[in-house]
Amino acid sequence: MNVIIGNAWPYANGPLHLGRIASLMPGDILARYHRLMGDDVVFISGSDSHGTPVTAKAKEEGISPLESLEKYHKEFVRCFNKLGFSFDIFTKTNTQYHSKKVREFIIELYNKGYIYEKVIEESYCEGCHDVILDKNNVPKCPHCERCNVEGSCSECSEIFEKDEHLERNCRFCNLKSEVRETKHLFFALSKFENHIRRLFIKQKGWRENAQSITKRYLDEGLRDRAVTRNFNWGVDVPLEGYEDKKIYVWIEAVMGYLTASIKCLEEREEDYREYWDGEDSIIYFVHAKDNIPFHTVILPAILVGLGIKNPSIREVSSEHLTLEGKKFSTAKNWAIWVDHIIDNYGADEVRYYLMVNGPENKDCDFTWRNFISTINNDLVGLYGNFVNRTLSFINKNFQGEIPKGEISKELKDEIFNLYFNVGDKIEEGKFKDGLQCIIKMIKKSNKYFDDEKPWVTFDSNKKKCSETIYMCTNNCKFS
Repeated sequence: MNVIIGNAWPYANGPLHLGRIASLMPGDILARYHRLMGDDVVFISGSDSHGTPVTAKAKEEGISPLESLEKYHKEFVRCFNKLGFSFDIFTKTNTQYHSKKVREFIIELYNKGYIYEKVIEESYCEGCHDVILDKNNVPKCPHCERCNVEGSCSECSEIFEKDEHLERNCRFCNLKSEVRETKHLFFALSKFENHIRRLFIKQKGWRENAQSITKRYLDEGLRDRAVTRNFNWGVDVPLEGYEDKKIYVWIEAVMGYLTASIKCLEEREEDYREYWDGEDSIIYFVHAKDNIPFHTVILPAILVGLGIKNPSIREVSSEHLTLEGKKFSTAKNWAIWVDHIIDNYGADEVRYYLMVNGPENKDCDFTWRNFISTINNDLVGLYGNFVNRTLSFINKNFQGEIPKGEISKELKDEIFNLYFNVGDKIEEGKFKDGLQCIIKMIKKSNKYFDDEKPWVTFDSNKKKCSETIYMCTNNCKFS
């Protein structure tokens, strides 16, 4: 089986914190699982290099957007390596390869009639002598009237154009803007409504948040979206008359899944369409709930427009992780940085906690008290205790060598069924349920050790003691 696993691309505008990692961890679990199953896996992601968040952070730090990108991209790579993420490729969207491919895709969509020209109105600031960008006009979401993030609302997941903002004051000089007409390219998203509807009807295993938000978009009707913007940092527009504009980050960044996978598969001398549109292929998109419409509506529409008509897409869309009851905030320094927690507690502990207590189906709160008690109770007190007592008994009574024995048919069947059960849970994106199955097995193994009393049978029935320890050793290996 061919498997694409696309983790959401973090903006290169700040260090990684647990709030970001909580929604990305499932991607690495899926990649490791499918490789163990013998599938051909392409696990991809990278740094989202363009857009207002990157330029705003660079301006705040007094450096260029490129310098900001390189700084945080290196940090992302270091943190993901510390966490043990097994990417086949972790790239960035300002590479020559990505830019070239994106321009090719834009031309293809334009030639097919899926991208067209349109004159729209934009906000212009006389004080700054520039077009007011999404992040620089104190914008509010026209749907729920709360502040939005880069053309989409983090509260209600609404996607909208910048001319729909309710407020138009410049963030830098606070002057009220004036409206000017300008020409932009638009993606004909509305033409793909029936395709997205069919994909939605046939979907398997999408989480409730992905289903409800996608249904809302379809019920309201899909709207065309601007492809270009007045900006000086991004991918050049490959059409005449747009030399002063860049390709909008929302379409350019999601194309990164394609460009990264194509690059990876070219190096393997494989056809990327066998992975994206093959009969024996699966595509996972792993992201937080504020990115849902980009992955369930926009990206599938782009794929269809580029001739990938039957992708088998599974959405792994997490809710949000909060910190001691409040939202993670890089700006307010209310966060747990990946470097800090890994260096002080270890990658395995963090990975385990984010899966067993992560925001899989609802918002979850991280507290230090709960983190420490979970690790102590589960990994140390439960699993660690079982492994320690088994290996210590072997060292003390069998000179460090595992005694001979046989696994009972009952245990063989139980382990066999457990493998399949946990595998099914992983493929369905039900990681907590899969972990609970394993934890249940560890509890049962501890009880087996207690019930069999090998410290007694070592003297009274050496053969039975050997069988017990042999069985426990196999359970250690499985767990």
